[in-house]
Amino acid sequence: MNRVDARRIVIVDDDDCVREGMEMTLEVAGYQIWSTRSGAEALRWLEDEPCDLLIVDFSMGEMDGPELYRHVHARWPTSAPRMLFVSGYGEIPRDENDPDVLAVPLLVKPFSLGDLLAAVTRALETPEPCRILIDSGTWTW
Repeated sequence: MNRVDARRIVIVDDDDCVREGMEMTLEVAGYQIWSTRSGAEALRWLEDEPCDLLIVDFSMGEMDGPELYRHVHARWPTSAPRMLFVSGYGEIPRDENDPDVLAVPLLVKPFSLGDLLAAVTRALETPEPCRILIDSGTWTW
């Protein structure tokens, strides 16, 4: 089993097309994928199955990305998986002032499959949390 095969990724996005596209792309790249449209369902799954990375839509109806982030870090303060936000917004909304949430990398929709793969690789390999904005294939720190 290679390094990629060992990586488990959970995708949480209420847009079926975006979620399924990410799922197919990452499965072909060799990642183990589980996906859902619900933050609550993701939390239930994480109770029994650890993962290496959560890819979460920043803005969802029932439980948005920042709320899911807070739940995950409250339940697993020392072993929470890394997180990557995806969003149709070019930046985190200004009303979000949690520095931990602001440190989560953000992949801006629409993104290419190459951008997704690069963002996942970067999120999994970056040793320290950092603020990454990926827009049109350009990394901004």
